Amino acid sequence: MTEQSHAHKTNTSLVKAAAAKLHAGIDITLRVKVSCASACDLRGKSVKIIAQDAAVLKEVELAKFDRAVNETDEFVVKAPTELGEYTWTAMFTSHQKEGDLHEESSAPFSFIVKPRATSMAVWDVPSPVVVGDVFRIKVGVNCAAACKLTDEKIEIYNHEGTRVATGSLGDVPWSNTTALWCAEVELQAPGVEGYYTWQIKFPKADLELAHEESSYTFGFSTARPPEHLVTVEVIDKDTSAPIEDAYITIHSQGGYPYRNRTDDGGVARVSVPKGEYKIYVMKDEHTEFQTTADVTGDVSINAVLLFTPDPYSG
Repeated sequence: MTEQSHAHKTNTSLVKAAAAKLHAGIDITLRVKVSCASACDLRGKSVKIIAQDAAVLKEVELAKFDRAVNETDEFVVKAPTELGEYTWTAMFTSHQKEGDLHEESSAPFSFIVKPRATSMAVWDVPSPVVVGDVFRIKVGVNCAAACKLTDEKIEIYNHEGTRVATGSLGDVPWSNTTALWCAEVELQAPGVEGYYTWQIKFPKADLELAHEESSYTFGFSTARPPEHLVTVEVIDKDTSAPIEDAYITIHSQGGYPYRNRTDDGGVARVSVPKGEYKIYVMKDEHTEFQTTADVTGDVSINAVLLFTPDPYSG
């Protein structure tokens, strides 16, 4: 007598699916479930991940069974390195065992592969810079996937859109970071006083995996060469003690401010060109000091601040 075959319908779906947009070449974590209409235990049977060109990318066994649902453990498949739209399929192939035929079922899923995101940072930008002087800045580029960016190029464009410098990212990440690749770039300031906005670009990287371009805009001022020294001494009104780390700002009319902080003796020194300036002295929980100075030679200023503690602190 021939044993009668029973057909069991199955249903395949993703418990954990790919994101709608993915960076090129990253790990995609998936988990697939297969249910049987007759609540069969399908552990040990396989689920395949099939690309749109019919290539089998992964084959994983069903490892868990709970009532009518079978699941794989989480597993990883690499995203494509080429940009574009993709549709893959999670497929449970039909099989027959002990007279029971489990039918094939599948679950397609789609996603878009995009370039890996990059971002930029700029620091140590001096301002003001003496007109026509050479100065240096530091530029960092970071990849969202922590890719190594050694020797990749950055470009710097001035306020007229002209490329004025290039740099190469270093071979180790910046200190206290794991993926910020840095270049120090030498620039020459314009020969006219003013405020300037320049742009740094990280163009398309020459890497196996596609990366987005990114840019960063930074600004700085130029000024005439300093001619005279302004010395500011800051003391406490009640105790006559020097105030350390008070913030000194010296503004010229229409120009960029010069800044410094007082040392442990309550003294700050700032070199400025000849001209008229407003001088501000600030310190937390103290009154602000303001004065003006016509700087035609070296100038000394005494600033007295009154301690005014915050009544709500503590």
